[in-house]
Amino acid sequence: MKKLVTLALALAVMLCGAVALAEVSPDGREIITFWNSYTNVDEAAIVRDVVDGYNESQDKYYVDMVSAGSDIQKIIVSIANREAPDVYQTSNATIISLQSNGLLSPLDDYAKADGYDLTAYSTQAIESNTLDGQVYGLLFGINIIQMFYNKDLLEQYGYSEPPETMEELYDMAVTITSLDESGNIDVLGYPCFPFASARQELIYAFGGRWWAEDGVTLTPNAQGVIDSLNMNVKFRELYGINQVQSFLATANTNRYTEQDMFFAGKQLFRLDGPWLASMIENYNSDVNYGVTLVPGTEAHPEYRGASRFETTSVCIPVTAEHKEGAWDFMKYYTNSEGTKKLIIGLGNLPAAKWMWDDEEVLAVPVFDAFIEALRQENGILYPKIAEYSKYTSLIEEHLDYVYNGVMTPEDAMNLLYEQAKNLQ
Repeated sequence: MKKLVTLALALAVMLCGAVALAEVSPDGREIITFWNSYTNVDEAAIVRDVVDGYNESQDKYYVDMVSAGSDIQKIIVSIANREAPDVYQTSNATIISLQSNGLLSPLDDYAKADGYDLTAYSTQAIESNTLDGQVYGLLFGINIIQMFYNKDLLEQYGYSEPPETMEELYDMAVTITSLDESGNIDVLGYPCFPFASARQELIYAFGGRWWAEDGVTLTPNAQGVIDSLNMNVKFRELYGINQVQSFLATANTNRYTEQDMFFAGKQLFRLDGPWLASMIENYNSDVNYGVTLVPGTEAHPEYRGASRFETTSVCIPVTAEHKEGAWDFMKYYTNSEGTKKLIIGLGNLPAAKWMWDDEEVLAVPVFDAFIEALRQENGILYPKIAEYSKYTSLIEEHLDYVYNGVMTPEDAMNLLYEQAKNLQ
């Protein structure tokens, strides 16, 4: 991948002097090409409706939408060959990766010349699309995780409210976890599934961070990481490591299906995204659920609601031919009534802050709870290091040592620190 990106950049520089003739639509408008990843028919139709709305809103530009998938190599090659779209939709992580190799155009000058207020968006959302002080992506959607809980299970065991701290959560989890006649776990109380949430939100709840605020220094042996893993291990040892692993294996197999453990009432707490509500409805599950912020701890209640923070963004490739038109479309796509159609139709949380108070947006199931978390602006941004994927692989490897009882959290995280400290 690194060689491919380097080759792409070199070719882009070689071709930077070439100027292509602007294409025009049948009615004389400048054509703006827009690549997105929506290959699902229903999702693509929602996006196309918004694009059509933009095309009807003015007579200078015409956006030609292409559902191009999410293959990063495809966009890299297109940039190198000067065949890049004018607007490209992707994640903030991909935007940082592309711009780390100089493949995107900064947006600050467009915003300044246009008098466009970038503070209209979530502060963290803008930061997640910023590299070396320059903004490279405008964003319409945010993905975070919060905590779903089974209301009936809590009520059955005498609890009237979900937990506000991890200590309360643990006590409830132990009380409500139940076994079948064979001694296998029938209802799981502690939210050690899904795996990604156990690796992220459960860690963040204790103030643990896999990297420091500078986004470069790696901190896998931070005290909050150790504290989180110790509670996780305590629960596993109480019910048996093999029994917990067996339940989690089945849960993973059935995740987001009709047999999903939370949908079936077999999981007390579930750390997940707002899309879970739609799935519960689509699969006709009768689980009686609520949503609350991820708990903090007794010592650090300020960590309540902390979650990974990701965006769905649009950017301008460095070799795009129609950058002014691209910028004009991006403003509409990310901060207009059309954006609201995207948010409601696709189930993404809004990045434009005015929608946090919009009645139609707040009427989407569970959005009110998730937007409450967005207002706190305490999401965890991913580090801006080239070897991030290698680091996450190392994290998974060392968490397996912990979960399977091979190493203590302290030993495993200290070993991870030594192995990861030279990553760039």
